[in-house]
Amino acid sequence: MKTNPSLNRSLTTLLWAATAAAALSFAHPASVQAVPITYDYTGNTFTNATAPYTTSDKVTVSVTLSMPLGNSFSGSVSPIAFSFSDGVQTITNLNAIFSQFIFATSPSGAIETWNLAASVNPGFSIVTSNEPGSQVFDGTAIPNSGHGSNSNNPGTWTVAAAPDGGTSITLLSLSVTALAVAARRCKRAAA
Repeated sequence: MKTNPSLNRSLTTLLWAATAAAALSFAHPASVQAVPITYDYTGNTFTNATAPYTTSDKVTVSVTLSMPLGNSFSGSVSPIAFSFSDGVQTITNLNAIFSQFIFATSPSGAIETWNLAASVNPGFSIVTSNEPGSQVFDGTAIPNSGHGSNSNNPGTWTVAAAPDGGTSITLLSLSVTALAVAARRCKRAAA
C-alpha cells in the first residue's frame, strides 16, 4: 500500500484543527464564568418621608462584581462598581467615602439577605438591609434636611444580563473555519 505524503499532511492538519477546536471548546466555559455580573436592587417606595424626599422615592442599588456571588455564599464583597440612589441623590464608587457590601445567597445563588451601605459624608448615607434578626430597612437622610425610609418591606434583586462580547460566536467561527480549511486540503490531497 502506497501512502501519499500530501494526504498524510492534510490528515495531520485536520487532526490538529480538530484538537484545537476541542481545546477552545473546553477552555471557553471557564472564561465565561469570569465575566462581570451586575445585581440590581429595587426597593419599595418610602413609607416615611420628609422633604426633599417623598413617598414616591425609594432606594435602588446596582452592584457590579467580577464574578457571580455563587451558591450558598455568605460574606463581604468588593464590587468593581456600584451606585446607590434614593430618588434625590446618588452615591457611586467614584464619590463614596464609605461602602459596605455583605450578602448571603440561597443554594441556587439567589440573594436572600444583605446589608449594604454607602456614604459621601458622615451624615449622608443610603442603606438597605435585610438580615435575620434585624429590621428590614431601606433608608436615607440628608443632615439638617430630610429623610426617607421603608421598614419591613424589602425590595427585589435582579441580575442584569451580561453581554457575551461575541466570544462564543468568534470561537465557533474560528473552529468551523479551521475545520473547513483542513477538510479542503485533505480533499485536494486525495484527488
